[in-house]
Parts: sequence; structure tokens; C-alpha cells
Amino acid sequence: MASIQKLPSGSWRALIRVKGHKPVSGTFSTKRLALDFAEEKERQMEEVRATGKMAAPDGTTVAHYIDDYLEYIQNGRALQRSALFIYKALKRRFGKIRIDKLSMHHLTAFIEDRKREGVQGVTIAGDLSMLSSVLRHCSENRHLNIDPDLADTARKSIKKDHKLRIKSREVECVPTQAELDAIKRQYDDKQRQQINMPAVIDFALHTSMRQAEICGLVIEDLNREEKSVVIRKRKHPTEKEFNDEIVPLLPNAWAIIEDFIDGRSSGFIFPYNPKSVSTSYTRARESAGIKRPTRFHDIRHKAISDFFAMGLNIPQVALMSGHKDWQTLKRYTHTKAADVHTAYANINDKRDENKSINDNMTLLMAQMAELMARSEK
Repeated sequence: MASIQKLPSGSWRALIRVKGHKPVSGTFSTKRLALDFAEEKERQMEEVRATGKMAAPDGTTVAHYIDDYLEYIQNGRALQRSALFIYKALKRRFGKIRIDKLSMHHLTAFIEDRKREGVQGVTIAGDLSMLSSVLRHCSENRHLNIDPDLADTARKSIKKDHKLRIKSREVECVPTQAELDAIKRQYDDKQRQQINMPAVIDFALHTSMRQAEICGLVIEDLNREEKSVVIRKRKHPTEKEFNDEIVPLLPNAWAIIEDFIDGRSSGFIFPYNPKSVSTSYTRARESAGIKRPTRFHDIRHKAISDFFAMGLNIPQVALMSGHKDWQTLKRYTHTKAADVHTAYANINDKRDENKSINDNMTLLMAQMAELMARSEK
């Protein structure tokens, strides 16, 4: 039941207590508003108790529930700016639509408009996935009588009905060693170049680190005995905090580190802006006449493939790359038929080498036994 109380300030507070629900309260300027609020909330709670769902309150829009969802999930922690930017864009697009009136027609028009803007299918799918989180929040946490799968259904139609690819284009632009060499040559005559891009490119190739990780490394986090470094706040699919990770540095990467430190005992190892590194790489690629739109991040794909070609196993490569599951890591592997033949040949070579060593050891043992037998005579 609801209780209506006049506060010392002159305002009126409505407090509703219903078994099975958290208490709900609100403060209003007049008693009539407090009574109307209490009546509506009691009706909603009764509807939820009877059916499990309730109709969306009058006047509540998609924008209202996007804000409600963000407040619900943040709980003292800030979302990444990229996520907030997408939710802001969704509010501009769908904000004025009543939450219970949002339909497949709205989402289909959204997909087609984004398609005409030249936006990739994977980006559109990501936008709809975030809208889907809001709708599920409305259904599961606010008990609204809406379709929680609406945005998911639209997302699944992107490939079939709208003829857009929803897989990342990253896997198609792995740079070859010849392309990387051509890109590095663009810096040969640039005496005033502030970023040592050839070294940064090589370091990325020997570590598989992202440009933000490379530019965030500090000298204080190096372990010279173990030849390792700590990557602070490493990207994680679910956890946003406490993601520091100790990563080994292979000999070529460690050599680059030592050149960059050059006697310094503190500070950033690579004191560059990550965005500047990415921009510089793209300009050098264009200057080299490379048509494929390979980006600095694509070096990561080649590095991971190279690690597997070296013979590192999945856990070892995952430690280098920071991936937490094989399903994600395998997107970065680009094994070719020739790689399999090379690996098979290496295995056979090692087997032949081991067999030769065993044969030699057997012969040596036999010769020693013969010598000992002679000496005893």
C-alpha cells in the first residue's frame, strides 16, 4: 500500500510498499501528483505480479530507457567513451520513439540508412547489439511487455536481407613481410621524423602488441632477469579493471627495448601518441603505393601467425597476444597449406636428427664397451 506524507519543505512524498517488490518512492510539489504517482506504481506492480510483465508507462521513450540502462550498469564505474558515443547516437536516432512502439520497421530503416552512409555491416551489428542490451534490460529488469529479441532479430537480418558482411575485415588485410619492408623504407629519408616507426613496426611484429599497449609501456615495468614487461590495464573482453599482465619479450623485441631505453631509468619506453603511430603507418602505406587497406593493428595478425609458425603453442601465443579464449585467438591465425608442409618437414627433420643422435649414441656405447673389454684382457 502507498503512504503519502507531507515533508517539512512543503513537498509531498509517496512511498509504495508491495510484497515481492523493492519499495518505491517519489517526491512531488503537490499531493495530487503524489497520489497519481502512487496509483500508477501500484497498478504496475499488480500487473507484474499477475502477468510477470507490465505496459510501458505513458510517455517513456527509448531515450529514457537508454539512460536508465546506463545508470543501471555503470554502478560507480565509467563506460568506455566509444560505448557512450554509440548510445548517444542511438538516442539521437530512436530517442523520441515510445519504447513499446519500437518496431522492426524502425530498425530496418536504420540498417538501410547506415548502409547508404557506407558503414560496414560489422559496425551496424555492433550498434544493434548495444540496443539489444537496452531492450533486454527493459524486459528482464523493468518487466516491460516488449520484445527483448527485436534488435537481435534485426541484427541477424543484416547479412541475409541487407547483403552486408558482419565479420570484421581485419582478417583480409594481414600485411606481408614485403609490404612491411616497403612501408619502413618510406622513413629512410625522413630525418625530422619524430616517431621511430621502423623500430615500432618491428617491435609490434615481434610482440603482437596493440599500438596503445606499445606506447603505454614504461621502463619501471621491465624485468631484466626474466626479459619481460608488464602491460598495464590490458584489454579484456569482460573485466575492465585489474588486468595487468606480465608478457615475455623475445630476443628481437628485447634488443629494440634496450636501444630505446638508451640509459634512461624511468618513463615511457616508446614516448609516442598511439593515434600518431597509426596515422603515420597509414600515410607510409599510401606513400609506398600499397593498395590493400592494411592498418598498424593488422601487424598483430601477422605476428600471431608467425608465433604459431615458430612452434609456440596456444597458451604461449595467448600470453603474448593477451587473448583469453581460442575462439577469439583463432581469428588471428592465418595458417596456409605451405605452413603445414613446412611444419611437417621440420618435425621430420627433428625426428631424423634425434634418430641420428640415438644411432650415434648406440655406436659410441658399443665402442666404449669394446674398449673396456679389451682393457680387461
